[in-house]
Amino acid sequence: MSRHLQKILFLFVGLIFLSACNEPIAIPSVSWCSTQPCLEFFGITISQPSSSILVYVLAVYGLYVGFNYFKNRAANKSKLYWSISLVLGGLGALAAGTSFQAFGYEIKCAGKEFCDATSIYEIVYNILTVWSASFLFLAVRTSLLRKASLKMLDISLFLFGIAFTVLTIIAFRQHIYFLVSFEFLLLCISPVYLGTFIITGLRFAKSKDEEVKKYLYAWLILITTLLTYYLYLSMGLTELLWEKGIWFSANDVLHLGMMGWLFYLSNGLMGVVEDNKSLK
Repeated sequence: MSRHLQKILFLFVGLIFLSACNEPIAIPSVSWCSTQPCLEFFGITISQPSSSILVYVLAVYGLYVGFNYFKNRAANKSKLYWSISLVLGGLGALAAGTSFQAFGYEIKCAGKEFCDATSIYEIVYNILTVWSASFLFLAVRTSLLRKASLKMLDISLFLFGIAFTVLTIIAFRQHIYFLVSFEFLLLCISPVYLGTFIITGLRFAKSKDEEVKKYLYAWLILITTLLTYYLYLSMGLTELLWEKGIWFSANDVLHLGMMGWLFYLSNGLMGVVEDNKSLK
């Protein structure tokens, strides 16, 4: 791994760790809408309305791209795994948007003195995201690795998904916020995404294949999106813009970046995805 890549990785993990170390502040229900944009609609409080629209659009788009991978899979296991990953990611985005944005007040605050730190919707999002990342890795290794390299990876990913699911459910029931936070989720899936990047990089270094290069572009878009999200978050730009009446948050940066990633997966990558010839 190059020194520049190591520095980027350490910076990314450091930002996540610092964010995760902050315990959630108990927010009085009456203060929920004083810290973020809200809109009353037929007696229902909609939190972050513009962000809610973006995340639901992202979710539907993810499901659409996942369906296209499934429709065009032919006999390719890699496209099947891509479709499962994208569908799980789309469903996860629906759950996240429901609790983090649109109906956050109704789910976590309504009828309570203090808002809950999290909800079952966010737990579902975390679990679906981990399984989505695992199937993404399966898709990439099916395309780029030889059959002899697959068995232990499959077993490891399955055990990882099960362990995370069980840990998350226990942490939610025991109110251990750190273990159900978005930051902890990123800490857990970062090695999976890093693994896909390393596999792709090594394969390209060996083959100089232009089709493999397209995978590198996909990871570059994804990594850039996550780094931009954390940079925007760490600079406090969300609160600054909200104070000026501009409803654009760090989550919007993430959602727009993920839409760009999905667009590339649909229009730039899908045509070159196929199983490694050693699997046929």
